Amino acid sequence: MRDRGWSYSDLERISDKALTRGRWQQLGSGVPQRRFPDPESLTVMARVLDVDITTVVLAAAQTVGLDVVRRDNAFSELLPERTERLSEGMRDAILTLIRAAVAEASADEGLAGARSDSLGGLRLGWPKSTAPSETSGASPEASESS
Repeated sequence: MRDRGWSYSDLERISDKALTRGRWQQLGSGVPQRRFPDPESLTVMARVLDVDITTVVLAAAQTVGLDVVRRDNAFSELLPERTERLSEGMRDAILTLIRAAVAEASADEGLAGARSDSLGGLRLGWPKSTAPSETSGASPEASESS
């Protein structure tokens, strides 16, 4: 809220009064809640705050006293907003690159038992429909062998 300059009244207005200013304040106060918010409220919060529903559900779980531990780390916080809107092909390509980097780091640490030049057996590549060769006219294999 602070980063966006929003007040609880702003949140009420943006939510088309689906959640009142008082309810936004109650949920945002950090005070433990007695009841888990209903699905409609969770959906409204995710939409208004422009975050994924999982983030809202986990935050709500914490407010009712559940010990929520996410597997996320600081790296996930570096992802820009709206990454969920990437195409499936682009997500696959980015995940493949990240997995290869993790495998290489593990190999360098001796954790995976794989040679770092093999990237733990992972092969970098894009789905054919989104591969750079589709637009440039040259295949990656052709440019590697030149």
